[in-house]
Amino acid sequence: MPTAQVSHGIITLTDDNAKGFTVIPDRTYGAMLVCEDNAIRWRADGIDPTDSVGIPMAVGDTLTFTDANYHDFLRKFKIVNKAAGSNGKVQCAFFNG
Repeated sequence: MPTAQVSHGIITLTDDNAKGFTVIPDRTYGAMLVCEDNAIRWRADGIDPTDSVGIPMAVGDTLTFTDANYHDFLRKFKIVNKAAGSNGKVQCAFFNG
């Protein structure tokens, strides 16, 4: 179970290409992610999501990953705009274990 927030991350889309986190702290064990601004799709299997393939997230949706080591999952996590040109954003709190 996570014990403290160790960092904060943001993925902001500026085009219709998939994008992930640029840095994930070494001590990251879990995370809480919130979709802001516009709807997105996400994948965390190393394959880029598209506007029609991936798990959809609407504005205000929250993903919480705890009770396991999610560092590799977050390293592979990417988002893409659900609608072309909509420029979605995900805010993330990274937690240690």
